[in-house]
Amino acid sequence: MPFQNQVQQEPAYGVPGTFASNNPQASVLAGEGALVAGTGGCTVAAFGWIQGDGQTVLNSPPGQSVGTGAAAAATLTDGAVSAITVSAGGTGYTAAPTVTLTGGGGTGATATATIYGGAVTGITITNGGTGYTTAPTVAITQEAATPGAPDGFVLNDRSAWISDIYDESTMVMPQGYMVDLKAQGDYFAVTTTEATRGQKVFASTTDGTISTGAAGATVAGSIETDFYVAIGGNAGETITISTWDHI
Repeated sequence: MPFQNQVQQEPAYGVPGTFASNNPQASVLAGEGALVAGTGGCTVAAFGWIQGDGQTVLNSPPGQSVGTGAAAAATLTDGAVSAITVSAGGTGYTAAPTVTLTGGGGTGATATATIYGGAVTGITITNGGTGYTTAPTVAITQEAATPGAPDGFVLNDRSAWISDIYDESTMVMPQGYMVDLKAQGDYFAVTTTEATRGQKVFASTTDGTISTGAAGATVAGSIETDFYVAIGGNAGETITISTWDHI
């Protein structure tokens, strides 16, 4: 390591993803168990969406990627579908896919799928139908959903994460680790566009990164959040975003 030859006289403006004031802050409440980073991890200091399983968090909305590979087979009892067994969970499911039953000579059978960790883990029959002489074919399909606003801003509980002594630091919380999503408060963040006080904050639906614009504006590849710019800056700089302080 070379000898230090520079001294920073001014402290950093703020660490992205951390609290920017003592104003009230609010976390998004988890369901059963904690909110955890989903497949591939979740980047802090960016916006996050709770996925279709109600537990995992990613920096993109549910349904943005289309899962594939799930398969299942139906079983009959007295002309009705009595069970559906998942034979392959597939991968990449971020929202519960549609289950369709066709053929078999009967009508009316319906079912819903459950996912966890990007795979289909079970199928629940909501109507067994009538008149089936052979087991109907089970089709599991998923279409990309229209993205909604992010559930919150991913708090940076650590300045960086090092999972192994030989690793470099990373701002990605590993898969399965708890995530604190903030729905309200004042936070430091990095903007990808020039930001001025009073603008609305937009979240990229690809990676949760931040851009800014007028309220109600259309920002390609991004969606408007509940946050405003409280203290602005140039593209690439740290700014303050807030649900409280805005024009």
